Amino acid sequence: MFSWITREITCKSGLTPCGFPGGGWAINPYVGCSHGCRYCYARFMKKFTGHTEPWGTFVDVRANIVEVVARKLKSSKFVSRQIYLGTVTDPYQPAEAHYQLTRNLLKVLSDYEHPVSILTKSDLVIRDRDVLTRFKEVDVNFTVNTLDEKWKGLVEPHSPTIKQRFQAMKKLADAGITVEAMMGPYFPFFTDPEALFRKLKAIGVSHVFTESFNTIGGNWTGVDAVLKKHYPHLLLTMRKTLFNKKEFCQFYSEAEKKLEALSKNYHIPVTTSFGIGHAGKETK
Repeated sequence: MFSWITREITCKSGLTPCGFPGGGWAINPYVGCSHGCRYCYARFMKKFTGHTEPWGTFVDVRANIVEVVARKLKSSKFVSRQIYLGTVTDPYQPAEAHYQLTRNLLKVLSDYEHPVSILTKSDLVIRDRDVLTRFKEVDVNFTVNTLDEKWKGLVEPHSPTIKQRFQAMKKLADAGITVEAMMGPYFPFFTDPEALFRKLKAIGVSHVFTESFNTIGGNWTGVDAVLKKHYPHLLLTMRKTLFNKKEFCQFYSEAEKKLEALSKNYHIPVTTSFGIGHAGKETK
């Protein structure tokens, strides 16, 4: 049974500017994440936290964040601005089952007019259907970038299964809650966009977002290790696709065309972020 290091900390500002297009504010009730995703872009947080433990093995619980956010939201500075829950952590990772910080933050947010987006890989979110239905404008965005449970288990080892995510998405959609999907990172070999679109259409997903695999900052290292051990026949091609700029551009250009066609066929809007800046120098 996997275990992680948990400690309670306090925070001074529970709301930080969000770097997503359109801006807004981010709330992250936890620092770190026990899902242990091998490609996680949020590992850069270790630069600021002082943690020496491997990314994915520790979780800091911002124990006072509900009170801090409730106080700050009274300021006109935050009126009607978009709020994202979980930009560098999963707000519904296992610690949430005990601490319920995300649930209590949603209760606070439901008293205001903020559009709220929740980013998660977890089916625990269905626990909070009663709170989510209070919002005028809220969406839950699930990461689902593959249908291959083996691959999921290797690169997102401690996260809920794809099947569990689909079940949760359907329950939320049936409850009238807007459900979106993050088909990212969009992997060579393991992301099958047409098969995913069929699933997402049946569920009632309203929007698909996707991004290229960002190899910057050590995000590739864990995936490289998985490929070496379990998919050695794919390793060289994957490296070439992600680290050769010409190959990278060609692969994601073709992927973008596929997604545009699928968007029209299935009547689901798609937003792509296939940046050439994601094609980095390989870390060996």
